[in-house]
Amino acid sequence: MVSRLPDCSVIPMASVSAEMPVAEQVENTFDTKPSGQKTVIVSAPGSTMLFGEHAVLHGEAAIACAMDARLSVKASLRHDRHVVIRSALGGFETELDDLDKSRTHRFILALLKRWQNRLPAGIELDIESDFSHTVGLGSSAALTVAVAAAFRHLCGLPLKQRVLLDECLAVVQEVQGGGSGTDLVASIYGGIVHYRPDTRSVTPLGDTLPVALHYCGYKTPTPDVIARVNSERMLTPALYDHLFRMMGECTQQAAGAIREGGLARLGRCMNVYHGLLDSLGVCDIALAGMVHQLRSRGVLGAKISGSGLGDCVISLENGSENGNARLDGYECLPVSVSSAGVNFESDSE
Repeated sequence: MVSRLPDCSVIPMASVSAEMPVAEQVENTFDTKPSGQKTVIVSAPGSTMLFGEHAVLHGEAAIACAMDARLSVKASLRHDRHVVIRSALGGFETELDDLDKSRTHRFILALLKRWQNRLPAGIELDIESDFSHTVGLGSSAALTVAVAAAFRHLCGLPLKQRVLLDECLAVVQEVQGGGSGTDLVASIYGGIVHYRPDTRSVTPLGDTLPVALHYCGYKTPTPDVIARVNSERMLTPALYDHLFRMMGECTQQAAGAIREGGLARLGRCMNVYHGLLDSLGVCDIALAGMVHQLRSRGVLGAKISGSGLGDCVISLENGSENGNARLDGYECLPVSVSSAGVNFESDSE
């Protein structure tokens, strides 16, 4: 049975200063009593980006939401210093004091490197997921959050959401060479969250939104897409910076629409943001066709979700039979927003 962590307080956007640290806005401490614990099961939700793609890497705000599809990690301390990882991506074994390299498990190994002098023994990690890593639902972020939370629990350290965010973001940036942490925020806090990367301030916006994801069938690695955008930006930096500022304004408008329940307004914001992504050159033929078809079938809005050049399109349904339209030849992922972020599901002696 899932042992739910205390919910975050929903703070109205108008009452939150953009410069206010997240710890001052949402001071949610995980209540754990890990003395003598040998095993813990932690789960974290997948996530999807609603607004802020690319612009969040240039200081603008983003909006993401946690999804009801979750990833779980069972972490068990051993009686030696051996490390065993089991997942759908394959098994891996190494020694805690002499960690081998593995591109497949690089996020876990980066965490293990940080924790190798604090963990009391070797560890076994069994990883299960409700969603495939090939679909952009923030699987790497959910994994990093769940494993980091498990390590802290087993070591008896008090956990706060901001502490977990700071550690996980450092790991993601080390492994990927960059990253805003938006998907980490969604996996940690749950629900729909507004995030400012410059101050790491987090504002909950709610936990319901009628959206669906449509997978195009392939995915270009996010670092490759970002590198392409950065390369183009170097040719006309002032123009691209203006595009990022427009994206930031669109994100702020969308946050107000979500807070006020203005779905029609939110749909218009989605359509505008998609156009701005297209201006960055990350909308290919398949994604453009999917967006066009969805809009022609009556959804309130449709846009790329994620970095682009593949992966998913997200649509906002209108409550009629035409809403949440399925596209012939593409996988539809009807999803619900999860109000629960990272959770300790169970533990044992």
